[in-house]
Amino acid sequence: MKKGKSRKRIFKKMMLIFSLTSLFTVCLLLFFIYRYYNSIELESEMRDTANISNEQLKALSSKEQSLLNLTHDIYKNSDLMQDVQIAMTNDYSSYIAQNIDNYFESKGFYTVDMQTYFQSYFSYDEHVIALQMISQDGKYSYAFPTNHGKWTKLTADYKKNELEAVAAKTKDFGRIGDTILVRQNVNDPATLEPIGFLVLYVDASFLDDFIKKDYQDGIFTVENRSGTTLYSNQAIAKTEDNSKTSGPVRIDHKKYYLSHNVDTVTGLKSTAYLSARHEGEVPYVEMMLFGIGFLLVVFSIGINYVISNRYSKRINAIIGGMDRVEKGELDAKLELDRYNDELTEISERFNHMTENLDEYIKKVYALEIEEQKAQLKALQVQVQPHFLYNSLEAIRMNARIENAKITSKMIYQLATLLRYTANHREITTLSAELNYVEQYLRFMELRYEQTIDFSVKVEKKWLNTAFPKFGLQPLIENFFKYGRSETRQPEIDVQIAEVGDDLEVIVRDNGRGMSTGKLQEVRRAVLEHAENGHIGLANLNKRLELLYGSSYGITIDSQEHQGTEVRFRIPKKTRGEEEHA
Repeated sequence: MKKGKSRKRIFKKMMLIFSLTSLFTVCLLLFFIYRYYNSIELESEMRDTANISNEQLKALSSKEQSLLNLTHDIYKNSDLMQDVQIAMTNDYSSYIAQNIDNYFESKGFYTVDMQTYFQSYFSYDEHVIALQMISQDGKYSYAFPTNHGKWTKLTADYKKNELEAVAAKTKDFGRIGDTILVRQNVNDPATLEPIGFLVLYVDASFLDDFIKKDYQDGIFTVENRSGTTLYSNQAIAKTEDNSKTSGPVRIDHKKYYLSHNVDTVTGLKSTAYLSARHEGEVPYVEMMLFGIGFLLVVFSIGINYVISNRYSKRINAIIGGMDRVEKGELDAKLELDRYNDELTEISERFNHMTENLDEYIKKVYALEIEEQKAQLKALQVQVQPHFLYNSLEAIRMNARIENAKITSKMIYQLATLLRYTANHREITTLSAELNYVEQYLRFMELRYEQTIDFSVKVEKKWLNTAFPKFGLQPLIENFFKYGRSETRQPEIDVQIAEVGDDLEVIVRDNGRGMSTGKLQEVRRAVLEHAENGHIGLANLNKRLELLYGSSYGITIDSQEHQGTEVRFRIPKKTRGEEEHA
């Protein structure tokens, strides 16, 4: 009883360990799911903020493009260009006087009105406050407001000379208050000397429209080439993290994720700070995920305990029956339960075993007798090759007597090849394999009545290296089967050299070679161990993997009408086939 109880406790401990392992696995899985979920969510939000920044850059760049288009229109229209030149070199009263003179000189037909043209050019754009034209020396300026309310407020907050001073310092983009300045130079078409510039005043708040509702708590800024901030939807404090170009930063003790966008044409740079919304709090999805996981683990442990308690009783009953049989009670029987599962089957088999123990004993004796017979038969089979060799030798001697020298040589070569084949060892020596290949080539020379140029380059110290049996012969056989050219003398070159801890074997021939498509087909057949073609190559590749590991195998290169090259490596071992006997 004590022994049974001890085993019962051990079984419960095993089930408890399994439950704890399940708990750890589930917790680890939930942790990675949580991290993955956050990573996906953060990646999506970063992509959205980057899109917002990019749209802001495009919108601001479009303002510069509109101003550039206006400049091109000025250059294209000579009358308009002349009107602009007059305005750049005269005050407003002189400009009006000259226009009146030009009107009368043209006999009442005057095609260009700069004021009307400029005033209406940006009237469709509600974000443009005004267009201003300033002479190069700053003496003359003309304003063409499209939003009079905002222009009046801007001129009330800043004096005329302050606006013009900021405009003069602006290169491409500038800022004054909440207004973005876009500047474009105007040159004399004849001398190409600058005569003034156009300044577009844009309400910076229009960039707020691109920020989606879900990202209002983020920070979006736009800077010009020199680093001047043109736009920011909210104030940003300078911290040590401002030097970062990507990743998490802290601003006002709050975590943000930083991303940058740059317009290479305009030089505008936008920066987006995505607020880490879940910092310091546990989101609902994560709470639900961990709650479900916890309930599953508790349920799993409870089920494991109930099942383990039930199965431990049944297993102890089976162990008790085995103990009785061990003591000699061969008629011991186990009570069968209603569950009809594996343990029920074990109980049935146990009862069947005890009922037919004598029969099983007889079967064991019978199997031993059959095994002895099989061993005797194997010894008899070993005698058969010797009979075959003796028969081939008798045929060869008869061929020599009949003066059939070629037939005699072919029989001799065949007998030699069969003796090597009859050796069932998987590993031989490099020397033995090379000798077998040479005998095989001599046989093929007799078959094709053609001399075969065969060269081997290997250091003598490697001849006793352990080498897979039939490691070279299938490659030579493939040459005669697929690659031998009828129009040239066969040439086969074998090179074996030391490469690190391995020996590299290279077999080259001058056969027909293969096209790119055929080469890919052969490589695929070798890797997939195809049985419907190139069995020799696939078999060699598989044997190399089984003998030395998955990092070993053959590689094939070929060029059509030039030949084929096969490479593989084997570990350096100098004890030869003795080690694998």
